[in-house]
Amino acid sequence: MKSVDSKLLLGLIIGAAVGAAIGYLAGTDKKEELLEGLNKLAGKVKDSVCTAIDKYKECGCEAEETPEAE
Repeated sequence: MKSVDSKLLLGLIIGAAVGAAIGYLAGTDKKEELLEGLNKLAGKVKDSVCTAIDKYKECGCEAEETPEAE
């Protein structure tokens, strides 16, 4: 249980830091540059996900079903 608690705390700290950084940058004059950069990053992530899905479909892989516990 200690591992789960430490991961949760780390996640909260990282989330707070990212939120504070975004809040600071959004309030500055570089807001347009930040938004443009985030849009480019989102586009790259979208392309990567689409490529991965296409590769998955090409190989004919299907999700393995786990047997139900009785």
